[in-house]
Amino acid sequence: MTFTSAITGAITGRIEICLPGRRLLARLIRWSYRTLRMLPLGRGCQWRTVKGIRMQIDSTDPADRAFYAGSYAPYVADLLAIVVRPDDLCLDVGAQKGFFTLQMAKAVGVGGRIIAFEPDPRAMEILKTNVQRNGYKQVLLHSYAVGDCEGHCQLALSRQLGWSSRFPNDIATPTVESSIAVRTRCLDDVVKELGILPQTHRLSFIKIDAEGSEPLILQGAQETLRRFRPTLHIEVNKPSLCAGGFSTDSIETLLRSLDYRLYAIHFHRTGRLLRHRLSLVPVTSLQTELGDCEDVLAVGVRECPGATDVLRGECGS
Repeated sequence: MTFTSAITGAITGRIEICLPGRRLLARLIRWSYRTLRMLPLGRGCQWRTVKGIRMQIDSTDPADRAFYAGSYAPYVADLLAIVVRPDDLCLDVGAQKGFFTLQMAKAVGVGGRIIAFEPDPRAMEILKTNVQRNGYKQVLLHSYAVGDCEGHCQLALSRQLGWSSRFPNDIATPTVESSIAVRTRCLDDVVKELGILPQTHRLSFIKIDAEGSEPLILQGAQETLRRFRPTLHIEVNKPSLCAGGFSTDSIETLLRSLDYRLYAIHFHRTGRLLRHRLSLVPVTSLQTELGDCEDVLAVGVRECPGATDVLRGECGS
């Protein structure tokens, strides 16, 4: 956290605490800070430091602006600090430009390993560049889609990187420019092929963000989940699930059958010092308790002792 952002957060937080009627002013101050922070980006693509890693940031891309502003998954560093240890193995399914991939590579260090999957060839090129710029030799990249079986599928390419999907929803469909055939593989097969074993590897964390393909990915990863019991970070995009003929039950039923508990991720300022706190809120129904597109954490609590501290709201920065 920069000095400026700390001061801004403290000021706006105190306004909200001491003067509830001035919340509009607090929002205005935060908006002004974010606007000023974006000014140095200028136009086009530039290399910027994002949460301690270097990323190629395109000022015209909303996702890139969110990466740079710190508004996309602001809890990621605190979460990885709890779940991931040095020398661990992590998987990133739907890596896009590599925000999670790079953060995970930083967390596991040179002795660890990250396996990232990204079927959109345009995003893959940027992902490769970002990985190389950071010198992360522990990252292994795969350009195929992850699903429930070996085969091929059609991938609709959106002009908004990160929205490409096997099942574009009503929002993504107007942005589709073309489609390509891509290879599909299941995680269970990839893990076996790479010789990854519980005796030799600690697979601690899997991030899945695949624009509606999450049920297929989980179906093809059941053996891996049973053997390694990793913590899962999953985007639940209801419109994309619907476009693929799935529902939230396709995710929830499978995970609960494997003895996973589901949590909504909250990251907010609290306390007199207004420190950021990461907390997990138990979810009993993905359909009724989540919005149209939210991230959830699936945790086997006995496999992740640090989760106890998160549930108590004791993790902060």
